Amino acid sequence: MNNYDMVYFGNYIDWDMVTGFLSMHLVTWLLFLVMLTNYVKTSNVHASNAERTERKEVLTVSVLMFCSYALMIPIEYVVTLFDFSSYYFPYTVYLLLDLFTVLFLCFVMRIRSEKGQLCKHYVVFGLLCNSALFALIQIDLLLMYNHYKTMEPWWFWSVFTIGINFFDGLMILVLLINKDVVLLERSDKRLKKQHY
Repeated sequence: MNNYDMVYFGNYIDWDMVTGFLSMHLVTWLLFLVMLTNYVKTSNVHASNAERTERKEVLTVSVLMFCSYALMIPIEYVVTLFDFSSYYFPYTVYLLLDLFTVLFLCFVMRIRSEKGQLCKHYVVFGLLCNSALFALIQIDLLLMYNHYKTMEPWWFWSVFTIGINFFDGLMILVLLINKDVVLLERSDKRLKKQHY
């Protein structure tokens, strides 16, 4: 028994494994808390019908994001359990899940309120940026495993890690405060005005 193992009810608990799991799925836990916060906001009895509708649409986007990220937990477990993962496609599941969530959000869900549209745009933007990063890291790994480049860390791996976490944090923040944090919505409106 090492320093990290503790006995609870006669069973050993590996705290390295528990903390690794929690840190790996920190974004999922944060999205769960954001979803609960948005649920509490919808229960305000003094809000007008328009405000309730707006808050329900933000809650719907929050629920979709939480479900998308929570779905990854059993998928990762099954992949690890049956050893489905491949050196050639380690990030394909993340890429496909992000793209499926974007398609579901764009073509199935009907969001009409201003705050709902803002959250939808930020979530689509963040998931598409994450998908691009997953695709680029996948191409990089394919080149390394096929010996077209050396297998050593380089600056893009840091960009990938920081980028994924930045876009996840940006989506969480916008779903929580419902504000145009990096002026994405404002610049989108300017581009549309210039185009027409």
